Amino acid sequence: MIADVPRRAPSSPLAAQIRVISALFMRELLTRFGRSRVGYIWLIGEPLMLALMISALHWASGSHLPNDLPTFLFYGMGYVPFLMFRSIASRGAAAVTSNISLLFHRSITLLDLMIARNIMETLVCMTLVALFVLGGMLTIGEIPHHPGQLILGLVLSALLGHGLAMLLGSLQVFVEFTERLVHPFTYILMPISAPFYMVETMPPNVREMLLWNPLVHINEMNRWSMFGDRIVPHYDLGYVMIWVLGLNLLGMAGLRAARPRLSMSD
Repeated sequence: MIADVPRRAPSSPLAAQIRVISALFMRELLTRFGRSRVGYIWLIGEPLMLALMISALHWASGSHLPNDLPTFLFYGMGYVPFLMFRSIASRGAAAVTSNISLLFHRSITLLDLMIARNIMETLVCMTLVALFVLGGMLTIGEIPHHPGQLILGLVLSALLGHGLAMLLGSLQVFVEFTERLVHPFTYILMPISAPFYMVETMPPNVREMLLWNPLVHINEMNRWSMFGDRIVPHYDLGYVMIWVLGLNLLGMAGLRAARPRLSMSD
């Protein structure tokens, strides 16, 4: 008598894609950090050193933040969310051209590659934010004013970066030199995204121009969520949602248009 060989139960397309994204996520994790702990240590050390350096310069200048805001936490919580956006936008955009060989597998799509890489960047940077918040709680007793809204701000920053990454990644397929513009573009965004200053301190005409940038709204919301009424926030959640929805729709349309132009010979 021949025993029946157990067979895997059929799964839904959604479950299959989740398995694909999970496998791609682990591949991205190993590709970026390898099996050494040095990569993970540097990942945490870079933003910590930058926050320390800016805080030290601020302290040496003899100036103080209004309402006794903690200097290290203020600059750290401003830089890390922007670092997440920049990492998602720049590294995610490169996911298309650097993983063309994976498209040989019919179950892998461009969107899968984007999602896997950008989830990794999001989780890494959210871990850094959690460390900054925990450090503030343990050292100076600084508790987030609105933790739920802080998490929402970080998610919106990640989604904004994801949409931009899809759009830039698809543009690289049509216009090759776009790849060289991604990093300069994300660095140019830093001074006009208010990661290191409050919009309230800007002149009214400058403030109006800055508020065209959705990242400014997110940074302002994050600061209020962290420090509460010690700052005067300027943000519009609806405006940010329009940008997130628009960039992600354009990005997905771009990936759909780019896919037929890719070939294994690229």
